Amino acid sequence: MIQKQIWGWMLMLMFTGTGCQNTEIASVTGEELSAQFNTGRAAADVSVNPYTDTSAYISSGFSFLNPAQIDKNRQAVGGNSYTEVYGFNIPEENRVRGIRWNTDDETTSIWRPQGIAGFTKNGVRYLLVSWYAKDDAEYKGSRITLIDISPSSSTYLTYRHILLVQPDIPAGTTTYTQYGAYAPLKVHAGGIACFKGKVYLSSTSLGVRIFDLDKIIEVSTGDSTGDKCGKDTNGNLFAFNYRYILPQTGYQKINNASPFSTIQVNDEGTQLWTGQYYAGSADASIVPMVFGFPVDAGGMLQNSGIVTVSPKNSLFTDSHAHGIQGVFRKGNRTWLSCTGSPSNSYGSNARLARYTDGADDTVRYRWPYGAESLYYESQYGYLWSLTEYEPNAGAQNGSQVNRCIFAVDFSKYE
Repeated sequence: MIQKQIWGWMLMLMFTGTGCQNTEIASVTGEELSAQFNTGRAAADVSVNPYTDTSAYISSGFSFLNPAQIDKNRQAVGGNSYTEVYGFNIPEENRVRGIRWNTDDETTSIWRPQGIAGFTKNGVRYLLVSWYAKDDAEYKGSRITLIDISPSSSTYLTYRHILLVQPDIPAGTTTYTQYGAYAPLKVHAGGIACFKGKVYLSSTSLGVRIFDLDKIIEVSTGDSTGDKCGKDTNGNLFAFNYRYILPQTGYQKINNASPFSTIQVNDEGTQLWTGQYYAGSADASIVPMVFGFPVDAGGMLQNSGIVTVSPKNSLFTDSHAHGIQGVFRKGNRTWLSCTGSPSNSYGSNARLARYTDGADDTVRYRWPYGAESLYYESQYGYLWSLTEYEPNAGAQNGSQVNRCIFAVDFSKYE
């Protein structure tokens, strides 16, 4: 979760919880709505800086690859085993499919998945998942995972981790050898969106970092060198033990709308929506908000027509929608993946919350423990999400299985 980094920068986070039903509808008074709906940032306060191009370091001497050309070396698990994760409380009639990672990725404590997005290329459906490194692997920064989810594909449910890199060399690289540029992206990689061939990564305090999916680079040193990164004087590329890298091509700084926990394309394909994470206990007086940024034909966020929404959620103090880990927007409604509710439902304190602009509360549904970002696969009507924790993490629940990817029938939540 994004709070792991915010704790280091800003705030203490705490969670509690007991008892709830599958679907909940509650309300606050009209006076409370009037006072709270207008609390927080006005749209006029939020702005987007022009695109900053950081791609000069990406050498044309390399052969760029697209997702269809990536050799996927790991096998995920299909079937219904994903429902075995701790706190998987989604009613059976709402489930459509799910995925378990291989044993290494399901249990690792030094990488945690956060964001999810998807696209189709050459008739093959893919998911993308973002991870951030922690503890002993923190110096490796962030990565994304490319997963084939087309049942008819010859590489169905295989996947590959790809290291995210950027031009700025981090300070204090004492744990490994860093050559010029192509340095680890040492940020708390949050939600991701895939739009017009680009990947948009929500970066906690900056805004949006942008990557081009047609500029994946295969590292000439393969995946056999674990303590080097970057391009040496002989032109060799290193990326720890990763075979592929995806270089940052640029970014857009967003002002007065942080901390950014997630990002996603709206159903109409006209806006990118971000959400703020604040905890419902330590940050009860703060009003978390979601923001919609119009995008132009090239996929760049625009500094006009920005939409600002303050969702309500009466489970939390002052009815603020705390714990936002994921957002999806359709029409005048926002779906929120929220964690840290003060009540449990079948082993989970997470909720999928549906908020209609101007309403006095959300409609809430059961949602798995540790749930993160959202992605809507419109062709199939699937709403995808994922859970982040390794065994025995989070609430120290003693579970040996906490981490999965899953999809639900979106029509059941409209």
